[in-house]
Amino acid sequence: MRRKAWEAYEKAVEMLNKGDIRDSAEKAWLAIENMRKAIMVAAKVPYDVTKKISVALNIFNGILKVLNAESLLERYYYFQATLHGLSFYEGVLNEDVTIDAILKAEKWLRGAEKIINEAKNIDARPLVDVEMKRKKIQAEILSKSMELIKLREKRTSIIEKLRQVQG
Repeated sequence: MRRKAWEAYEKAVEMLNKGDIRDSAEKAWLAIENMRKAIMVAAKVPYDVTKKISVALNIFNGILKVLNAESLLERYYYFQATLHGLSFYEGVLNEDVTIDAILKAEKWLRGAEKIINEAKNIDARPLVDVEMKRKKIQAEILSKSMELIKLREKRTSIIEKLRQVQG
């Protein structure tokens, strides 16, 4: 994954040099995502879990906190917004800001790569268990919320029918 991260970043720089800022931003984001996954796998998180972003981000946050690498975490979210969300999906392309973020991604990748060896000393699998349970409970809550909505609608319908009968 490290290698894939650097290959994606090299492609991002190549695209940037050709003037393709939008696709360069997405390649730089791909590089960052590959390095995130590399850190997580080093901390014994199964690769399949690293791909489930709804679960993976909280685990990644925990790993970086354990490693006292919150600055990498803050920058990760900056890149997520700038390179991935705004530039690629939203099409809001402030060229100067995006180019700056693409170039800053290299420093982030180097910093992230340095902590991979430290991450090998962490067993983050208990975080995986907690996040999977949390996700399951969230799904149950959502399901129960939908049941409550349906019951409210049914109650409202019954009240309206009873009014009509009384009317």
